[in-house]
Amino acid sequence: MERRFNFERPRIEGIAVIIIALLVIAGGVLFFSIDRITVGYVAVIVDPVFGSTNVVGTGQNAQYFIKAPWASVFKIYIATDSIHMWSDVTGQGDFPAVESLTKDGLKVDVDITIRWSIDPLYAGELYRRYPRLDWKDRAIIPIIRETIRNLLVDYTAIETIELRQAIGTVLKQNLREAFTNEQSLQNAILLDAVNIRKIDLPTTFVEAIEEKLAAEQLAIAAEFNKTRQLVLADANAQSAVKEAEGQAESRLILANSTREAISIISSVNPELNNTELTKLYLYLETLRDIARSGQGQFIIVPDESQYILPIR
Repeated sequence: MERRFNFERPRIEGIAVIIIALLVIAGGVLFFSIDRITVGYVAVIVDPVFGSTNVVGTGQNAQYFIKAPWASVFKIYIATDSIHMWSDVTGQGDFPAVESLTKDGLKVDVDITIRWSIDPLYAGELYRRYPRLDWKDRAIIPIIRETIRNLLVDYTAIETIELRQAIGTVLKQNLREAFTNEQSLQNAILLDAVNIRKIDLPTTFVEAIEEKLAAEQLAIAAEFNKTRQLVLADANAQSAVKEAEGQAESRLILANSTREAISIISSVNPELNNTELTKLYLYLETLRDIARSGQGQFIIVPDESQYILPIR
């Protein structure tokens, strides 16, 4: 019995070692066969043994997947991405601003932001054409620069200021067509938005425009003041005419009423001298006007001339 027990023990230990080895191998295979992607990514699985390329995921959800241990995995970001192309004294964006020429030969720098994404249905084809995942540098950026330059040559420098929003709309349409027509990107790039941040004109040109606008504003102001003065002068002249006409009419009425009053008095008292009567009537009317004004006192000096001396 002792000999039998010693014989079975090494056998059991050997089986245990084999099982452990198999478990280790299975664990290793499982470790290299399971991978995961997060939201916004798809995985391109390249199998060199079977010569296949498959795409896993849609970018909508995170998920685990199984692959052959020897297969390579390339994770591609397909969600909305941004390209910032701008330059100023502090630096630049992801890429420098786009230098271009206007219709009138003026050099401008276009600061722009473009948002785009990748259609997951074409992610595998995009990888096959750009296995280094460098489609942004090799295709997208050159297309953007070329499209901007081809567009701005149709606009003058002034129009780039006045029609910037319209230029942005046309540029978006042109970029969408350019991405579609590019064989290596066909249907893979989805253009979301095009935002022209600034079209930077040369300083000398901007200063010339500002001086021109300032001169135009001064001319408009001068013309306005001239017109205003003419209107005021015309109004004053018309007012003076109306005032003079009013005074003349008033004096005519007063003269007629005075003549009628003297005529009535003279008819009632024919013995009175018309000249003396007229002087007396005017004298009394003057006294009445002075009394009505209330602006001062006066002294009547009894004499043949009948002086009225006002005291102020």
